[in-house]
This record gives sequence, C-alpha cells and structure tokens, in this order.
Amino acid sequence: IPDRTGSERKGVFEQAVKKANMLQPDFIMTVGDLIQGPTGKNKQSPDHLREQWKELLSFTEKSEAPFFYLAGNHDISRSRNGFPLANENSTLVWKEFAGETYYYFIYKNVLFLILNTLEGRDARVPQVPMTESQIKWAIDVLKKHSNVRWTMVFLHQPDIWGHDCYAPIEKELVKRNYTSFAGDWHHYIKFKRHGRDHYTLATAGGVSQMRGIKYGEFDHITYVTMTPDGPVIANILLDGILPDDVTTAQNIRQVFRKPLDTEPFVKAEGHPWKEILDVHFLSKNIGRGGAVLNKNIVNISGTNSKNSSCIEKIDLDHPSPANSKFLLKAGIRANITPGGKSTFNVRINMLDAAGKIIDFQGITLNESKSWHNAKKIFTAPADTAKIQLEISAHDMDEKFSGDTRSIFIYDITEK
Repeated sequence: IPDRTGSERKGVFEQAVKKANMLQPDFIMTVGDLIQGPTGKNKQSPDHLREQWKELLSFTEKSEAPFFYLAGNHDISRSRNGFPLANENSTLVWKEFAGETYYYFIYKNVLFLILNTLEGRDARVPQVPMTESQIKWAIDVLKKHSNVRWTMVFLHQPDIWGHDCYAPIEKELVKRNYTSFAGDWHHYIKFKRHGRDHYTLATAGGVSQMRGIKYGEFDHITYVTMTPDGPVIANILLDGILPDDVTTAQNIRQVFRKPLDTEPFVKAEGHPWKEILDVHFLSKNIGRGGAVLNKNIVNISGTNSKNSSCIEKIDLDHPSPANSKFLLKAGIRANITPGGKSTFNVRINMLDAAGKIIDFQGITLNESKSWHNAKKIFTAPADTAKIQLEISAHDMDEKFSGDTRSIFIYDITEK
C-alpha cells in the first residue's frame, strides 16, 4: 500500500486497507509515510506523535492480513532547525508502536528486507540516510540467506538507490534475484537497475494532483504474486475494486427487471448532506408503476387514479443549517404529450429542534412544457435545526402507462 500522508486526502488509505482485504493477500507491506509527523514547532512531542499512531492503528487493525510497517520521512522525521529532536522522538514512538525500524523476514523461501532510510537523520553531523551498523546488518542478512529463491527490498526514498550508502548493499544484491519497492515521490514509476525491477509507488491518500496514469498519479494498491519465475505485479486502482454488493436489488439505479429476491425495497430515513439520495418511494400511490429518486432524479411512471396526491419528505443531514443560505435547482422533463395536467412541487422545509416546520421555500413545476427548469435561493432561519427535501405530485392524469415524468433535483448548494 503506497503513501498515506503528506497533506493526506482523508478516507483514501482506509479504503485501500478495506479493498486489500477483498483480495485476501497473505500479508500487506507499506512503503512508508503512514502518519503526518511533526507538523509544527508545537506539535512535535512524543504525545502528539502517539495520537497520530493511534489514528493509524484504527485503520490498519482492520486489515485481515498481517500488516508490516516501513518508516517514511513523515513517520521518522529528520532533526533540523526548529525540530532538534524530531528524529529521536519519532524513532522512540515508532518503536513503541511498530518495533524495530529495520528488519527482515522470510516467507515461502522469499527474503523480505525492510530498510530505514531515516535512521541517520538525527543530531549527528553530517546526517546520513543509513548508519554503518544498518548497512553491515543488511549485508550480513543477505549473505546469511543467499539461497532464497527471491529477495524483496523495501525502502521509502528511491533517491537512496543512487546514494553512496546503498552501494555496498546493492553490490551484495546483484548476486541474486531481487525486486525493490519505494514510495516518497507520489508518482508510480518502474525503473531498471542492474537488470532488476525497481518500483516507486503512487499514493493511497498522499498529496497528489491525481492527473492520471500518464503522470503516474493515482490511488492504488500493488498486488504481488510470487511465481517460480519471479514476482508478477499488478497495480489495482482503488476505484476499480468493487465489493460484491456494489449493486443490489435495493440500491440499483434503475429497475430493469423484477428483482429475483423477495426482500422489499428498503427506504432510508435520513441522508448525508450532498450525497446521492437513494430512495424508492411514491410507488404506493402509483399503482402498477413506481417512482424512484436515484442520482438526484425522480422518475415516475405507471398508472394512477385521477386527482391523487403523492408526497415524500427526505431529511438532509446538513451539520448546521441555521442562518445558512442555499440554492435549490430543480426541473421537470415530461415524456408525454405536452399539455399534461400534473403539477410537481419541490421545496425545502426548515424545521426546528422539535421537528416542526417553521418555514419553507420551493419551486412549482408543471408538465405543460416538455422541459421546465427553475431555481430558488432561500435562507434558513436562526432557529433551524434541520432541513428537509419535500417532493410532491398532484392531479396526475388518469392513465399514463408507458409515459415518464422525471423531476431533476439538480443541486442543493450552500451559498
């Protein structure tokens, strides 16, 4: 899993762990930058770092596979002016939560070598990426396990591949088959060094312009399958991994056919602000047809008795609507002969803490035109505790089987 931090985009890393679980890997490796680290002179204490680690563990503990950590420059920081103990403090906290800062293990006769390229960025002058003791340790590990079928090397900063401190390790590596992974740059790139594959991974929430594949900027996980001929590597975009319930009879955007299961459509009582409203409603008033609010669109079709009325109220979970100004945009498209008699109302109800409507503003749409769009600006009173979307249809024609009315709730935007 690639970098999480460096101006983290919230929620992405958690999805990476969740979606990695769908693939049921034997274990998960990271390439560093798991916490933000000291973000200011008053936010560099061990206690501040411990809080960040607790947040991280709340995500990684959801991994169904063993989860292995690698130190990035946000996890173990560089000591510098204004941050004189950054390296020492972050190393201390790392060891409390994750153990040693560099280590190795062998799994199915493959050696996994995890290096710390921030080890020598402490108070010493001059600073170095890795100390002589870590370099000697790595060479000893490689010599001791020279007969493994493959070696995987993990480090955070790919610049180290060309650094003098890495040369003695690399000199030992070229005697065997190996693959190396890094992070830090937030761009996916495949390199060749000494005929071996080297990869820098992109992001799983780290700062990125997200311009796409041609820039190597995307959120992903890298899935590695070990074969007798070496690793086979596939990069899987996070938005390309979908759970088995991505579409069900309850949440499908358009009902193409009668669901095969027997569960009724489930109506949600409330909806997060600015998220898609997924509600099946009005069908009780529309006979053999139905109406569905999906992707902010209400589609109404079927047969109906004349002069009937359908009303639906949907709570919008805005955190603090009081005194806020909103713009409501809505429209109607009537796929019937112009001059129909139905009238549709789209309005916003403002409710107090007791749930009583204290004000409302809305738009009236009629199907005398094929297209009818309108907008309305409204301000919620100071005692507004909740806002509510209300959609109603009145005086529908007696029979409109095969015809469709669509109310578009284009936008409800805070101004």
